[in-house]
Amino acid sequence: MDTWVHQMIRTTCRRRVLAWGLILCGAVLFAAAQHRYVRNFVMGPFEVGQPYLDSVTDVTTAPRYFVKVTGSRALDTGVQQVTIHKRGGVETSRSVSAAYFALVVGDRLLVVKSAAGAPTTAEGELVRMPGDLRRQLFGRPGVAAIESRFYPYFVDDGAFRLPGYIAIGAALVLGFLFWRYGLPAWRYLHAPSSHPLVKRVASWGDPLGIALDAKRESESPRHKGGGWLVTDKYLIQRTVFRFDLLRHADLLWAYKRVTKHSVNFIPTGKKKVDAVLAFAAERAPWAVFGFSDDLSKLFKKKTQDFCLAVEERKREWASKGPARPSP
Repeated sequence: MDTWVHQMIRTTCRRRVLAWGLILCGAVLFAAAQHRYVRNFVMGPFEVGQPYLDSVTDVTTAPRYFVKVTGSRALDTGVQQVTIHKRGGVETSRSVSAAYFALVVGDRLLVVKSAAGAPTTAEGELVRMPGDLRRQLFGRPGVAAIESRFYPYFVDDGAFRLPGYIAIGAALVLGFLFWRYGLPAWRYLHAPSSHPLVKRVASWGDPLGIALDAKRESESPRHKGGGWLVTDKYLIQRTVFRFDLLRHADLLWAYKRVTKHSVNFIPTGKKKVDAVLAFAAERAPWAVFGFSDDLSKLFKKKTQDFCLAVEERKREWASKGPARPSP
């Protein structure tokens, strides 16, 4: 039996599946675009020598750029990377975070940025030499004369794999979210009858009659806002990716949580919330209204007792036979 509730569940789940499909396609396309990094992350560092370094004309397209290079000796260039520490915008100290060395590889010189001293074996990413570093290295007459012996790139021994580890962590989180939200959406799209909301509505009585009643009331709600429709009998949540249906008859506790919204610096929204709470009090007079720390503690620590107390109030109210609230 396909009711309005089934149709709404199918619609929201279809949107979720489409959204997850776009997310996963985007992730796959991003990984494909980073195929050079992925290959170097998995298979590197590649041990290379002068023949390979001589063949690299553009490090941005080189297939192997996470490398391990061994030279005969390392020469201090005198160029350092200095980190300035500040507090409140005022410099407090300076420290040398890295130094640049010239690694002798055959008859060529490869600049290495290292934080661990002068290495004869360098491991890291081949990076194009920026203009400011080039000026610092070759701005002195003695070094400028041998500039042609230097490769136009350098080795940065920073954490090359760190972005990959972050990406793996993000992929694991994405996989968990897909398992948590994407797979259920796919399942409920093809079998909406298994959705918890369908089972909840069935526990109320006639599913078809309730669905028709809720659909009719949703077309002319008493109040609406924040993706919720407040009708005579129901609270209906209708957003792009969510659909839910609740009854006023099941209300236990309602209170106002103030979040400041303003238009032209004029607070808005409070009167609407007050009106909704007043309407809910008419429809479920047995429920608890208002907030206090004691109520919050009772609900968190003794939820079952709280619910039983409200149910008892509901039975007492029903036994009094109050007049049905006017529509």
